[in-house]
Amino acid sequence: MKEKLIRLQKGAKKLWKRFSNYNNSKKRFALYLIILTLVLLLPPIVRITGLSEIASSSYSLLFSGYYIRSLIVILISLLFLLGWNLSIGFKGFVVHLFSLREDEPLVDFAFLWVITSVFMGIVDTVGVAGVVSERISLTGRALISQLLLLWGLIRSFISLWFSAKKTNRKTKILNIVEEAPQRSESQKGKKQVNRLFDDLDSEG
Repeated sequence: MKEKLIRLQKGAKKLWKRFSNYNNSKKRFALYLIILTLVLLLPPIVRITGLSEIASSSYSLLFSGYYIRSLIVILISLLFLLGWNLSIGFKGFVVHLFSLREDEPLVDFAFLWVITSVFMGIVDTVGVAGVVSERISLTGRALISQLLLLWGLIRSFISLWFSAKKTNRKTKILNIVEEAPQRSESQKGKKQVNRLFDDLDSEG
């Protein structure tokens, strides 16, 4: 037990040291990802009321088999985002594998877009089912999750936009017209002499 506690303390110190080295923007986004993961996976988003007033159940993405395929996509995307923003080793592996920049904001936006699309699909489906049956409804935490996802998308889109503007300024396309090198007088004279010999060859 003591060894496990010591390992946990060392791991926590490493994570805290790495986190403290981030700039303010990176710190806020890392905290956002941790909160988003907890909000998406732990709290229930769907409430199913039974035939009696007492019997009712609430389902989250984590503890329900009804959303297993959506859960796999969301989990993979969340793990990738957490690894990309919190793990130096994982980021180095991805950068080397896909030839990305280390501060590529498109990665955050793309994976948040995937998570938002899958989650909104679940919410819309439950909303349609709630119209047909009064037993099925969304919890208030589903609304909080959607607001968190939309905030993350807007924030990552703004970062992507600013990054694109900076890159556009650095890489300006220059149209350079190459001038033909001027021939010297000796080269012109040689060309004229060669033409004389060509005329003689044609007469012969």
